[in-house]
Amino acid sequence: MTIFVGSSNPVKINAVIIAASETWPDVAVRGFEVKSGISEQPMTDEETRQGAENRARAALDQGEQHVSLFDASETHLGMGLEGGVFRFGDELWSTVWVAVVDDTGAVYTANGARFRVPDVIAKPILAGGEMGPVVSKLFGIPDIKKKNGAIGVITNNFVDRAEEYSAIAKMALGLWYGKDWVQQLSVDSTT
Repeated sequence: MTIFVGSSNPVKINAVIIAASETWPDVAVRGFEVKSGISEQPMTDEETRQGAENRARAALDQGEQHVSLFDASETHLGMGLEGGVFRFGDELWSTVWVAVVDDTGAVYTANGARFRVPDVIAKPILAGGEMGPVVSKLFGIPDIKKKNGAIGVITNNFVDRAEEYSAIAKMALGLWYGKDWVQQLSVDSTT
């Protein structure tokens, strides 16, 4: 099994490794820097989900170009992980979408990591900023989105960003893994 991730961000790659390695201890995870096809700072659930799907498709395409004949018989998946924000009433909330794309083109998505973005972070985002650079500037932590991110700062590192993303990645992988459950239901009902 090889999973191609639509990012070179170590947090996202580690999240996929954590999510997949229990079921597939020998999983190979390779990141590719790909375009999300959306804004640098997604501002809706729909846009964030689309970014995850775009990244998953692009990662699978990139990965397939690098597959040797020796690896061609194994399972290949593309995964995209995308963080964004959305409005909930007068509040700004964080959201994360993860998409898995297989070689048939089927897409499996999961969502989570929703929390209210504190006003000190929300205001600059609503003024056109991106969460990672906004938090980096506020707290003087360079390139925080490749580290523990806003959630690490807000929770005083009680929540690890890779673990946070891994739970959502595991859900998306599980939806792909269990995709034949309806056929199993049909078999069970005939016995």
